[in-house]
Amino acid sequence: MNTQSNTEQYIQEVFSCEKVTKIETIQKLWSDYGEIARYQIKQENCSKYIIAKTIIPSAQKVHPRGWQSDASHQRKIISYEIEAHWYREYAQSCTESHYVPHCYGVRTFSTLLPQCESIILLSDLDESGFTSRKQRLSVEESKSCIKWLACFHAHFMQDTPVNSWPQGLWPIGSYWHLATRMDEYQAMADSPIKRAAHQLDSMLNNCRYKSLIHGDAKVANFCFSSSGERVAGVDFQYVGGGCGMKDLVYFLGSCLTEYDCLMSYQELVEYYFAELNTAMQVSTVLIDPIEVENEWRPLFYVAWADFQRFLLGWSPSHHKINNFSSEITEKGIAIAS
Repeated sequence: MNTQSNTEQYIQEVFSCEKVTKIETIQKLWSDYGEIARYQIKQENCSKYIIAKTIIPSAQKVHPRGWQSDASHQRKIISYEIEAHWYREYAQSCTESHYVPHCYGVRTFSTLLPQCESIILLSDLDESGFTSRKQRLSVEESKSCIKWLACFHAHFMQDTPVNSWPQGLWPIGSYWHLATRMDEYQAMADSPIKRAAHQLDSMLNNCRYKSLIHGDAKVANFCFSSSGERVAGVDFQYVGGGCGMKDLVYFLGSCLTEYDCLMSYQELVEYYFAELNTAMQVSTVLIDPIEVENEWRPLFYVAWADFQRFLLGWSPSHHKINNFSSEITEKGIAIAS
């Protein structure tokens, strides 16, 4: 049975529907590990659309930038298992302020059978009013996503969490943190940032206040309403524990020009902490948002430097390595020293 047939069969099992039709492939997954597709299901007197994320780990390890390895392959395998667990156990607690797709069902694979499929069935965000996708944002447009991040972090905030938290997710959220990127670290030329890498990593990992972080909060992983005021987050392969500044710096670098970052990053950091404060005031989490802000503010520079460390090993000619990011990185290194 081929991939599409397996997915259609699982959809029929979940919805007990009369007919399932594949409408389109939305995108292929990174390194050709599967696809995200839109399906139409027809039930008695109604029809609706759903999204199926079908993961088939490739036997051929092919990475767009040449980083194919067993470590890279295993990281991807685990990331899909974690995303499935996120949708099963955590996503349902998210609210309108940090909207995520509804999960209808998950069929997971065993890491002992790396060619076996995993299928995640999700609500179609287009039907929920999130019809717009963007690659670049203005400074003002970016605030919708920054508010989403602040509300997400406020919702899951922890004070000195136990070592077992967060259960079933990455202990350290984000796809670039040092422990999972030693090949890239070894590839770096000797430099101040390479020498500071472990200090940067330690500061981020050992902060008192942690939340769940999205871990891959680039603009392409947000869906927007037509007005741009409502935002939904997708793609939770690297969700886990950590400092919210990691999400913020990664997001800003993904959607703003170097000039906009230079001119507006301080305004946007202020906006993030204002929204975090507001969200924490109305949440059930009994943590003082001012204490979180005092700890996290300097970690903005540390998180930026940490991501620059990854880029310099992974793709040293990357366009995100520019004068602004290098200046922020120098501040982060100074704080970590």
